Amino acid sequence: MKICIVGPSGAGKTTIAKKLAKELKIPAHAFDEVYWDLSGTEFVKNSEETISLGIKQITLQNSWIVEGAYDKRLLPLLLECSLILKMEVPLYLRTTRLLQRYLKSVVTGKSPKETLKNTIELIHFSHSFDKRLEKFLSSNNQLSRKVISFNNFSKATNIIQTVFKNNLSASLNHNDRTRKG
Repeated sequence: MKICIVGPSGAGKTTIAKKLAKELKIPAHAFDEVYWDLSGTEFVKNSEETISLGIKQITLQNSWIVEGAYDKRLLPLLLECSLILKMEVPLYLRTTRLLQRYLKSVVTGKSPKETLKNTIELIHFSHSFDKRLEKFLSSNNQLSRKVISFNNFSKATNIIQTVFKNNLSASLNHNDRTRKG
């Protein structure tokens, strides 16, 4: 089971991916952790080589969930997955979440440091993101047939149960046998 969750900054992709990964018992990967070097005090983009290596390590796994805002470097994962869940969350909610993320980072001193300038850039990016993502996904037949839109965890779960009905049943039955035995 290979799933990509795409959507704009502040949509809630990371939260949904973590919940789904826990429920499905498969690893979740944040594309930000592949794209950015998060070890310092500032956000610094990883080298193309490091990004490519991170993507390759994910694609070699049997099952995964990857979440991220669209970037051309995400394409190999989008092509590899069986399902693309596209998050659709109103701009006002994304903006609120991004501002809350910024304020929380200021209060906690989290590194890498979220700045007001970066937060405003993310809000602008989030504003224009939906149209760019829709254009990108619809222009590629291989991707467009895998895309299903959703806006909350419950809908994501229902979609996955429908799309992966046979695989999910076998996986859940195996997990039940493993717990009992």
